[in-house]
Formats: sequence, structure tokens, C-alpha cells
Amino acid sequence: QPGNMDSPLLRWDVSSPREVALARMKALGTSVAVPPSTFSLRAESENNENNADRQEELSTALSDTDGLAVPLTSILSSAYDEWLRSARVRCKQVGLHIMTEGLHEEKKDDVEHDNSPAAASSSASTTKFIVHETKATNCLRQVLQLHTKVCQLDSTLAEELGREGSHAVLAKLIRFDMQSEIDMADSIASFNIEEEDADAVMELQDLACEIAAICGGSFPMKVAPFTLDALRSRLPLHFIVSSVPGHNTSTLDCQQHHILIHQVTARRQGAQEDVGFVMWPSAVVLASWVASNPSKVLGKRCLEIGSGCGLTGLATAAIFAAHRVKDEESQIILTDFNETVLQNADRNIHLNDLGGCAATTLCDFYEQTGTNVDGGWIDGSRTTKEPVDVVLAADVICKPEDAVAAANTIYDALRPGGHAYVISGSAKHRFGVDRFKDECDIVGLKVEISNISDIYDGALVSSSQGEDGRRGIEQCSGYVDGMTLSFFHVTKPRT
Repeated sequence: QPGNMDSPLLRWDVSSPREVALARMKALGTSVAVPPSTFSLRAESENNENNADRQEELSTALSDTDGLAVPLTSILSSAYDEWLRSARVRCKQVGLHIMTEGLHEEKKDDVEHDNSPAAASSSASTTKFIVHETKATNCLRQVLQLHTKVCQLDSTLAEELGREGSHAVLAKLIRFDMQSEIDMADSIASFNIEEEDADAVMELQDLACEIAAICGGSFPMKVAPFTLDALRSRLPLHFIVSSVPGHNTSTLDCQQHHILIHQVTARRQGAQEDVGFVMWPSAVVLASWVASNPSKVLGKRCLEIGSGCGLTGLATAAIFAAHRVKDEESQIILTDFNETVLQNADRNIHLNDLGGCAATTLCDFYEQTGTNVDGGWIDGSRTTKEPVDVVLAADVICKPEDAVAAANTIYDALRPGGHAYVISGSAKHRFGVDRFKDECDIVGLKVEISNISDIYDGALVSSSQGEDGRRGIEQCSGYVDGMTLSFFHVTKPRT
């Protein structure tokens, strides 16, 4: 049972944001094969021959549990209750032991001492509160360490745990006071607190406070569990990005890249500036194009502008990782002007274990001048950054002014001879896209335009898959069946 202190969850040595996300998906019955297929186990003193059985037990414990927060909160509550019960029992047992010893000594020396019940009671007036290195204390410590790890690695799960009731348990532990809360036997008038036991309690309280600090001002949350539908909507989207079948012959270039994408769910999209909170169709198609043309990015310094959730940049970074390329000459920088969006993109980098191949920084289209002939773009700190070889952009134009700013940004960001690859919905679906080529011409960029349906016989639209066999673009906001997408190949002439 989830609340059982022998739960396989206590063997889980969670190691990455991706592992937590996969556990959340599995707990809600999402049936997708996303690598890695196993979970990290705690090191055991015995040999590891039974690791396969432990993996199976942990996998079963994570399956179909109405959300990962349910069993995690249950084992926390059980561990705290058992710890408190054990401490109280031990306290009474020590008191009883002292009382028995006192009566025994009085019987031996009844000539010299008063053998009255009052004297026996007096001999039992002091006892000890024992929690240092007990089984219950070690178990509660282990559960708290697990909660600390998952909250550090996944802010979405941290919120779900709080609303499931974990904060109520943590708050009780933080407020716990040995002298006022131990229910001692009536015959015991006082008790001693050993330093090692006080330290053990403080260590547990420090762990609880660490979790509270992760949650910031939202601690403690009221108990208000998310519905199953709400929990599922908070899961990361899963995209299987791959090249167009038959286009590449290299084994590396043909492999699938499993990209997990968290959208911004903690805040509602309230303005046009928040469009990067969610996924858009062009990013899926551009990611497939990059996977089908890895030579366009390998060995290049790349910049994704208007990254949003970052799928295209992450697919590029996954190609670098697959080719074991981790240097400054082959990396992708994901940019956006919205700090919340950029924080989410950074989260998605770590969610996909791509920190060695990708990074994020602020960049506002409207801060670029479109006049830097040698290349050089301005970041959020007003610092001029080195030009790049490749610019990637997907669905970055939402109004006519964006077409001007995007053209300026591409011109400034590219070195002479550099290339930009841009995909956008047509003017029917995205206002201002029809002006983009003209604005590129004005700043001196060369543009070739193609309809996505004419590239690889339209296979880019369906080459990336999502959940339940759906096409990846069908998981995105703004997708309309039969919508037209345009591909812009932009070149900055050499001087």
C-alpha cells in the first residue's frame, strides 16, 4: 500500500528532473516509452542481484496511483506518525524501566529506605526522550530526503505535493517541541533531553524547512488536491523528433530524439507577450527539419530566437549530444524576451539532460537595430554578443511590427555568410508574416520561400510524433487542421 513504510518508493534514488517527470507520467498511466526505461535505486548493503526485482517493484509502485503526489504524501504522513508513536512509546518504556529499577532497589534496602509507593513514584520522576538513530527516525529522514530531492528537481510536483497534504505534515514537524508534545505516562513528572536526540530532531526539522524554502511564500499550502484531469494537463508533452524517413543514411542521423516539454502552467496566458507559455506548430516542424538536416547545425554556433518552450533548440542540442559534440563551436543558445518563458526553457533544457549543449539568455527583437554588418546582437543585459552561424526561428511573427524586428534580429545575429531557417504559419494564420520577406530585403538579407507541403512531399508535418500516435503538431496551441506553413531560408551576404 502507498502508506506502507516498506514502500518501494523508499528505494528510489531520484537523480534528475527527467526521472521525476517520467515518474509523474507513469503514475498517471501515461503509456509512452520514454528513455530512460529504469529508475535509479539507492545503494544497498547486500549484493545487487535483486536489482531487477527492485526495479519491477518500484515501477509497479509508480503505476496508476492517481498522481505521484499521492503515494509520496502518504509515506511522509506514515513516517511522521510512526516516528511520533515510536518516540512516545520509548519514552514510556524508559519511564517504566526506571520505575521497575527503583522498586527493585527499594526491596533490597527496605531496612534503610522508605518502601512507600510515593518513593517508588519519585524514583521514576525522570526519563529520556529517545529518537537518535532509531529505525523510525532513519525512515523519516529518508522520506524527507526523497521529498527534498523531488521538490528541488520538479517545481510542478512540489506544488502537487503541497496541495495533496505534505505541507500539513511538514508544518507539524517544524512546530514540533519535545517538551510540550510528548504524551508521557502520568507517573513521569519530567524527562531529560540528551544532546544527540535534540540534534536528531533538529536535523529532521531542518530538512522540513528546506522543503518549505523551496516552495517559498506558498508554504504551507492548503490541502486542495488537483483533479486527475488537472494533473494530466500539467504533465510534460512528449515529442518524438526524427528525420524524414529515408532522407538520412547515417545511423546517428536517423535516431529518434525523445524531447519532453513543460509548458508554463502556473500562470495563465494573459497577453500576447505570453505566447511562449505554450507549444506552437511551427516549432515541431522546424525541429523535424533540423533532424533531417543535421549538417546545417553540426559544427556551428546556433541561436534560437523567440524560443518559447524551446523544442527546436532542444532538438538541435539533442543532435549535438548524439554526435557527442559539447564545445563552444557546436552549441545552441535559446533566447526569448519574456523572463518567465526563458525560465521555462531553461527548465526544459535540464528536463532533457542537455545542459552541456544548450543555454538560455534574454534577447528582445525590438532592441536590435538591423545595422550590424559584421554581426553582433544585444542580449538582455545590453551586452553585444558574438555573431552566430545559424539562426532558428519558429512562429515568431504575430503582428506586422514583429516582421520588422525579426528581420533586424536575424541580420544582427548572423555573421556574414550565415544562414537563418524560419518557419511560420501563413499570413492567413499569423498576422504580419506577409511582410517578413520585404523587411529582410530592406536590411540586406536574401530570402527563399517554400511551402512546407512541398518539402519532402510534406513529410515534415508528420515525421515528429506525440502522445497516443498523434502527430506532434496536434499537441500544440494554434494548430488548425490543413493550416499552411511557410519555410524561409534567409542568408546574410558576405561583405
